[in-house]
Amino acid sequence: MKKMFSILLAALLLAACSDSDSYNPYDEQRKGEFHPANVVIKKSTPNRDITESWTNITRNGQGQVTSYEYSLEISGDISQTEKKKHTVKYYTRHDGREVIETRTDASYFKSANGISENYTRKIVETASINSNGYIDEINSIIEHWVGEPNSSEPVTTTSRRTFAYNGDFCKSSSYKDNEQEITYKYNWSGYKLKNITELKEDLKDGSIEYNTYDYTFDSREIFPYTGTNLMAFVQSGMPQIYASMGYIGKGTPYVLSEELQGGYTKFGTMTSDNIKVHNTYSFDGDANFKLAYNAFSNIYDTYSINFSK
Repeated sequence: MKKMFSILLAALLLAACSDSDSYNPYDEQRKGEFHPANVVIKKSTPNRDITESWTNITRNGQGQVTSYEYSLEISGDISQTEKKKHTVKYYTRHDGREVIETRTDASYFKSANGISENYTRKIVETASINSNGYIDEINSIIEHWVGEPNSSEPVTTTSRRTFAYNGDFCKSSSYKDNEQEITYKYNWSGYKLKNITELKEDLKDGSIEYNTYDYTFDSREIFPYTGTNLMAFVQSGMPQIYASMGYIGKGTPYVLSEELQGGYTKFGTMTSDNIKVHNTYSFDGDANFKLAYNAFSNIYDTYSINFSK
């Protein structure tokens, strides 16, 4: 009898371990799809108001983004405006590779400490998709005019960003243009993005900026909708629209609860710590209309990320 009980107990434990090992939190996302038409991030400090937005997001029948507008507006101790209009198309290359092409018209203005900067750009960005359906590289051609475009020839530069994956999750990325080189590392714990490290090297003056982002998720709360990866608009350094559609690997299905930012900046022999940021998030809303992350922050008086249809 005792032997039979031991056999049954072992079987139950094996079944429990098997169920735990095979648990997939993405299976809990069963309440339909959520595709926002607008994403607006607002932050404020006593000296500065910041609004960053992706608006008029349109999609085709497959849920792929076909056009959108981006803007960044900063007012207060500095004045800065950045506006972009994007059109996106999808096609198959002659060698069978799937490609996403984004064309962008951009304008930029900044005024701070009596110094102004003003330019416009036209950008053609080509993203190649690997056999798993994820972007492995993005190549860009940038035409740059000081002020408004005119009959003079623009300064043309290029950039390249690559991505590496571990299964369905992005584990690293690198970016390089004429002025800087950036390396990102993404560390995962199961289905959760544990932290990101970001190393920026200025190719002109040799300065280095190292940033860390540590994330905590609510293990009890799973985002119940498929569709847009909302974390793409929270985490640093991610090409948001591509990532929101799942082209930069899977995003965590859990709801973000906390973020810690740190790092340092090095110039020559001088090293200084970056400002430490601690954001604690709450998540609410109605997916029929809008969802929102609201944060309590040690830096920002107000901080919210709103996703609306």
